[in-house]
Formats: sequence, C-alpha cells, structure tokens
Amino acid sequence: MPSLQGRVALVTGAGRRRGIGSAIAVELARAGADVAVHGSGRNPEELAAVAERVASFGRRVVTVEADVT
Repeated sequence: MPSLQGRVALVTGAGRRRGIGSAIAVELARAGADVAVHGSGRNPEELAAVAERVASFGRRVVTVEADVT
C-alpha cells in the first residue's frame, strides 16, 4: 500500500475487533493515515479496542458511535 502520511480516513463498520472494517482501519493506520472509526454503539468496548490498535501505530484516532442506516 502506498504511504498515506498526512491523509485522514473514515471507516464505517469498524466496531468489531474481528470485522473487515477494523482490519481496514488498522491497515490504513499502518500505511500512515489518521483514522476515524465508526461503530453502531452496540459494542463500545470493541470500538475502543480498534481505536487503541490504530493509535498503537502512532496515528490520531477518533471514535464515532452512530446509527447510519
């Protein structure tokens, strides 16, 4: 993946540690992007865990809990 340094990404559906959204958020952070991770609010602990994983790459992260249906 090319460097995403200086970029910001919003990943919806990242509220599960083992879901595809969280995997995408982590890979974007690994590539250098700051990431906003979204979850529906049903699993706030898992959303926080995904945010911690993103932050472990030294990236800025915010969590967004919202129903986007």
